[in-house]
Amino acid sequence: MLLNVAHKISGWLAIVGLLGAFLITCYQLPVSPAITPTPIVVIDPGHGGQDPGAIGAQGVYEKNINLSIGLLLSTLLRQRQIHVYMTRTSDRAPSAPPFHNVRDLRYRAYLARQWHATIFVSIHTNAEPSGIAQGPIVYYASGSVSSWELASQVSNALARVTGKVITPRPIRQLVLQEVGVPAINVEVGFLTHSLDTSRLINSQYQSQLAAAIAEGIMQYLNRGQ
Repeated sequence: MLLNVAHKISGWLAIVGLLGAFLITCYQLPVSPAITPTPIVVIDPGHGGQDPGAIGAQGVYEKNINLSIGLLLSTLLRQRQIHVYMTRTSDRAPSAPPFHNVRDLRYRAYLARQWHATIFVSIHTNAEPSGIAQGPIVYYASGSVSSWELASQVSNALARVTGKVITPRPIRQLVLQEVGVPAINVEVGFLTHSLDTSRLINSQYQSQLAAAIAEGIMQYLNRGQ
């Protein structure tokens, strides 16, 4: 009798097991697709505080141009649902005093790593002694193909604003080399060139530059889609 009961129980368990397997096979819960993390763009307006950067013939400070364009760029990217961090949002160096150039650059790179940057975009204004060179130049972290791709997209977008095509240039720049992600330095123009200077202090032109940089960044982030 006990053997018959055990046999029946074993049979019922086998049936229940098969039924369970059938239900699991036929009615699996849907798996949510992987969600791509929102890109994190770190904008680095160069110089700041007691470090003015280049100074134009009209007394224009590079640090102010960099910050103005950086703030405009951050607004445009945030409007496109991009997470943005800025190494500075006011006229002060990111690193604690006393100011030291190398330490400040390293601190900017440190911030980008702490914020888990997807890309790093430094904003600067150029200068050179002859007063002849003009137009935006995009530099990229030397040896980084991804940085070159980012620089190319931004450079192409800037060319549509300025009408001047300048090929991106590699550079071994401390802050670009230490961030560990695709990194560029956008030199938006020359404070040693009179036409560039007159444009760079114009708020409308600053907005056009910021829009072009944003367009290039979005082209890079959306590549392959």
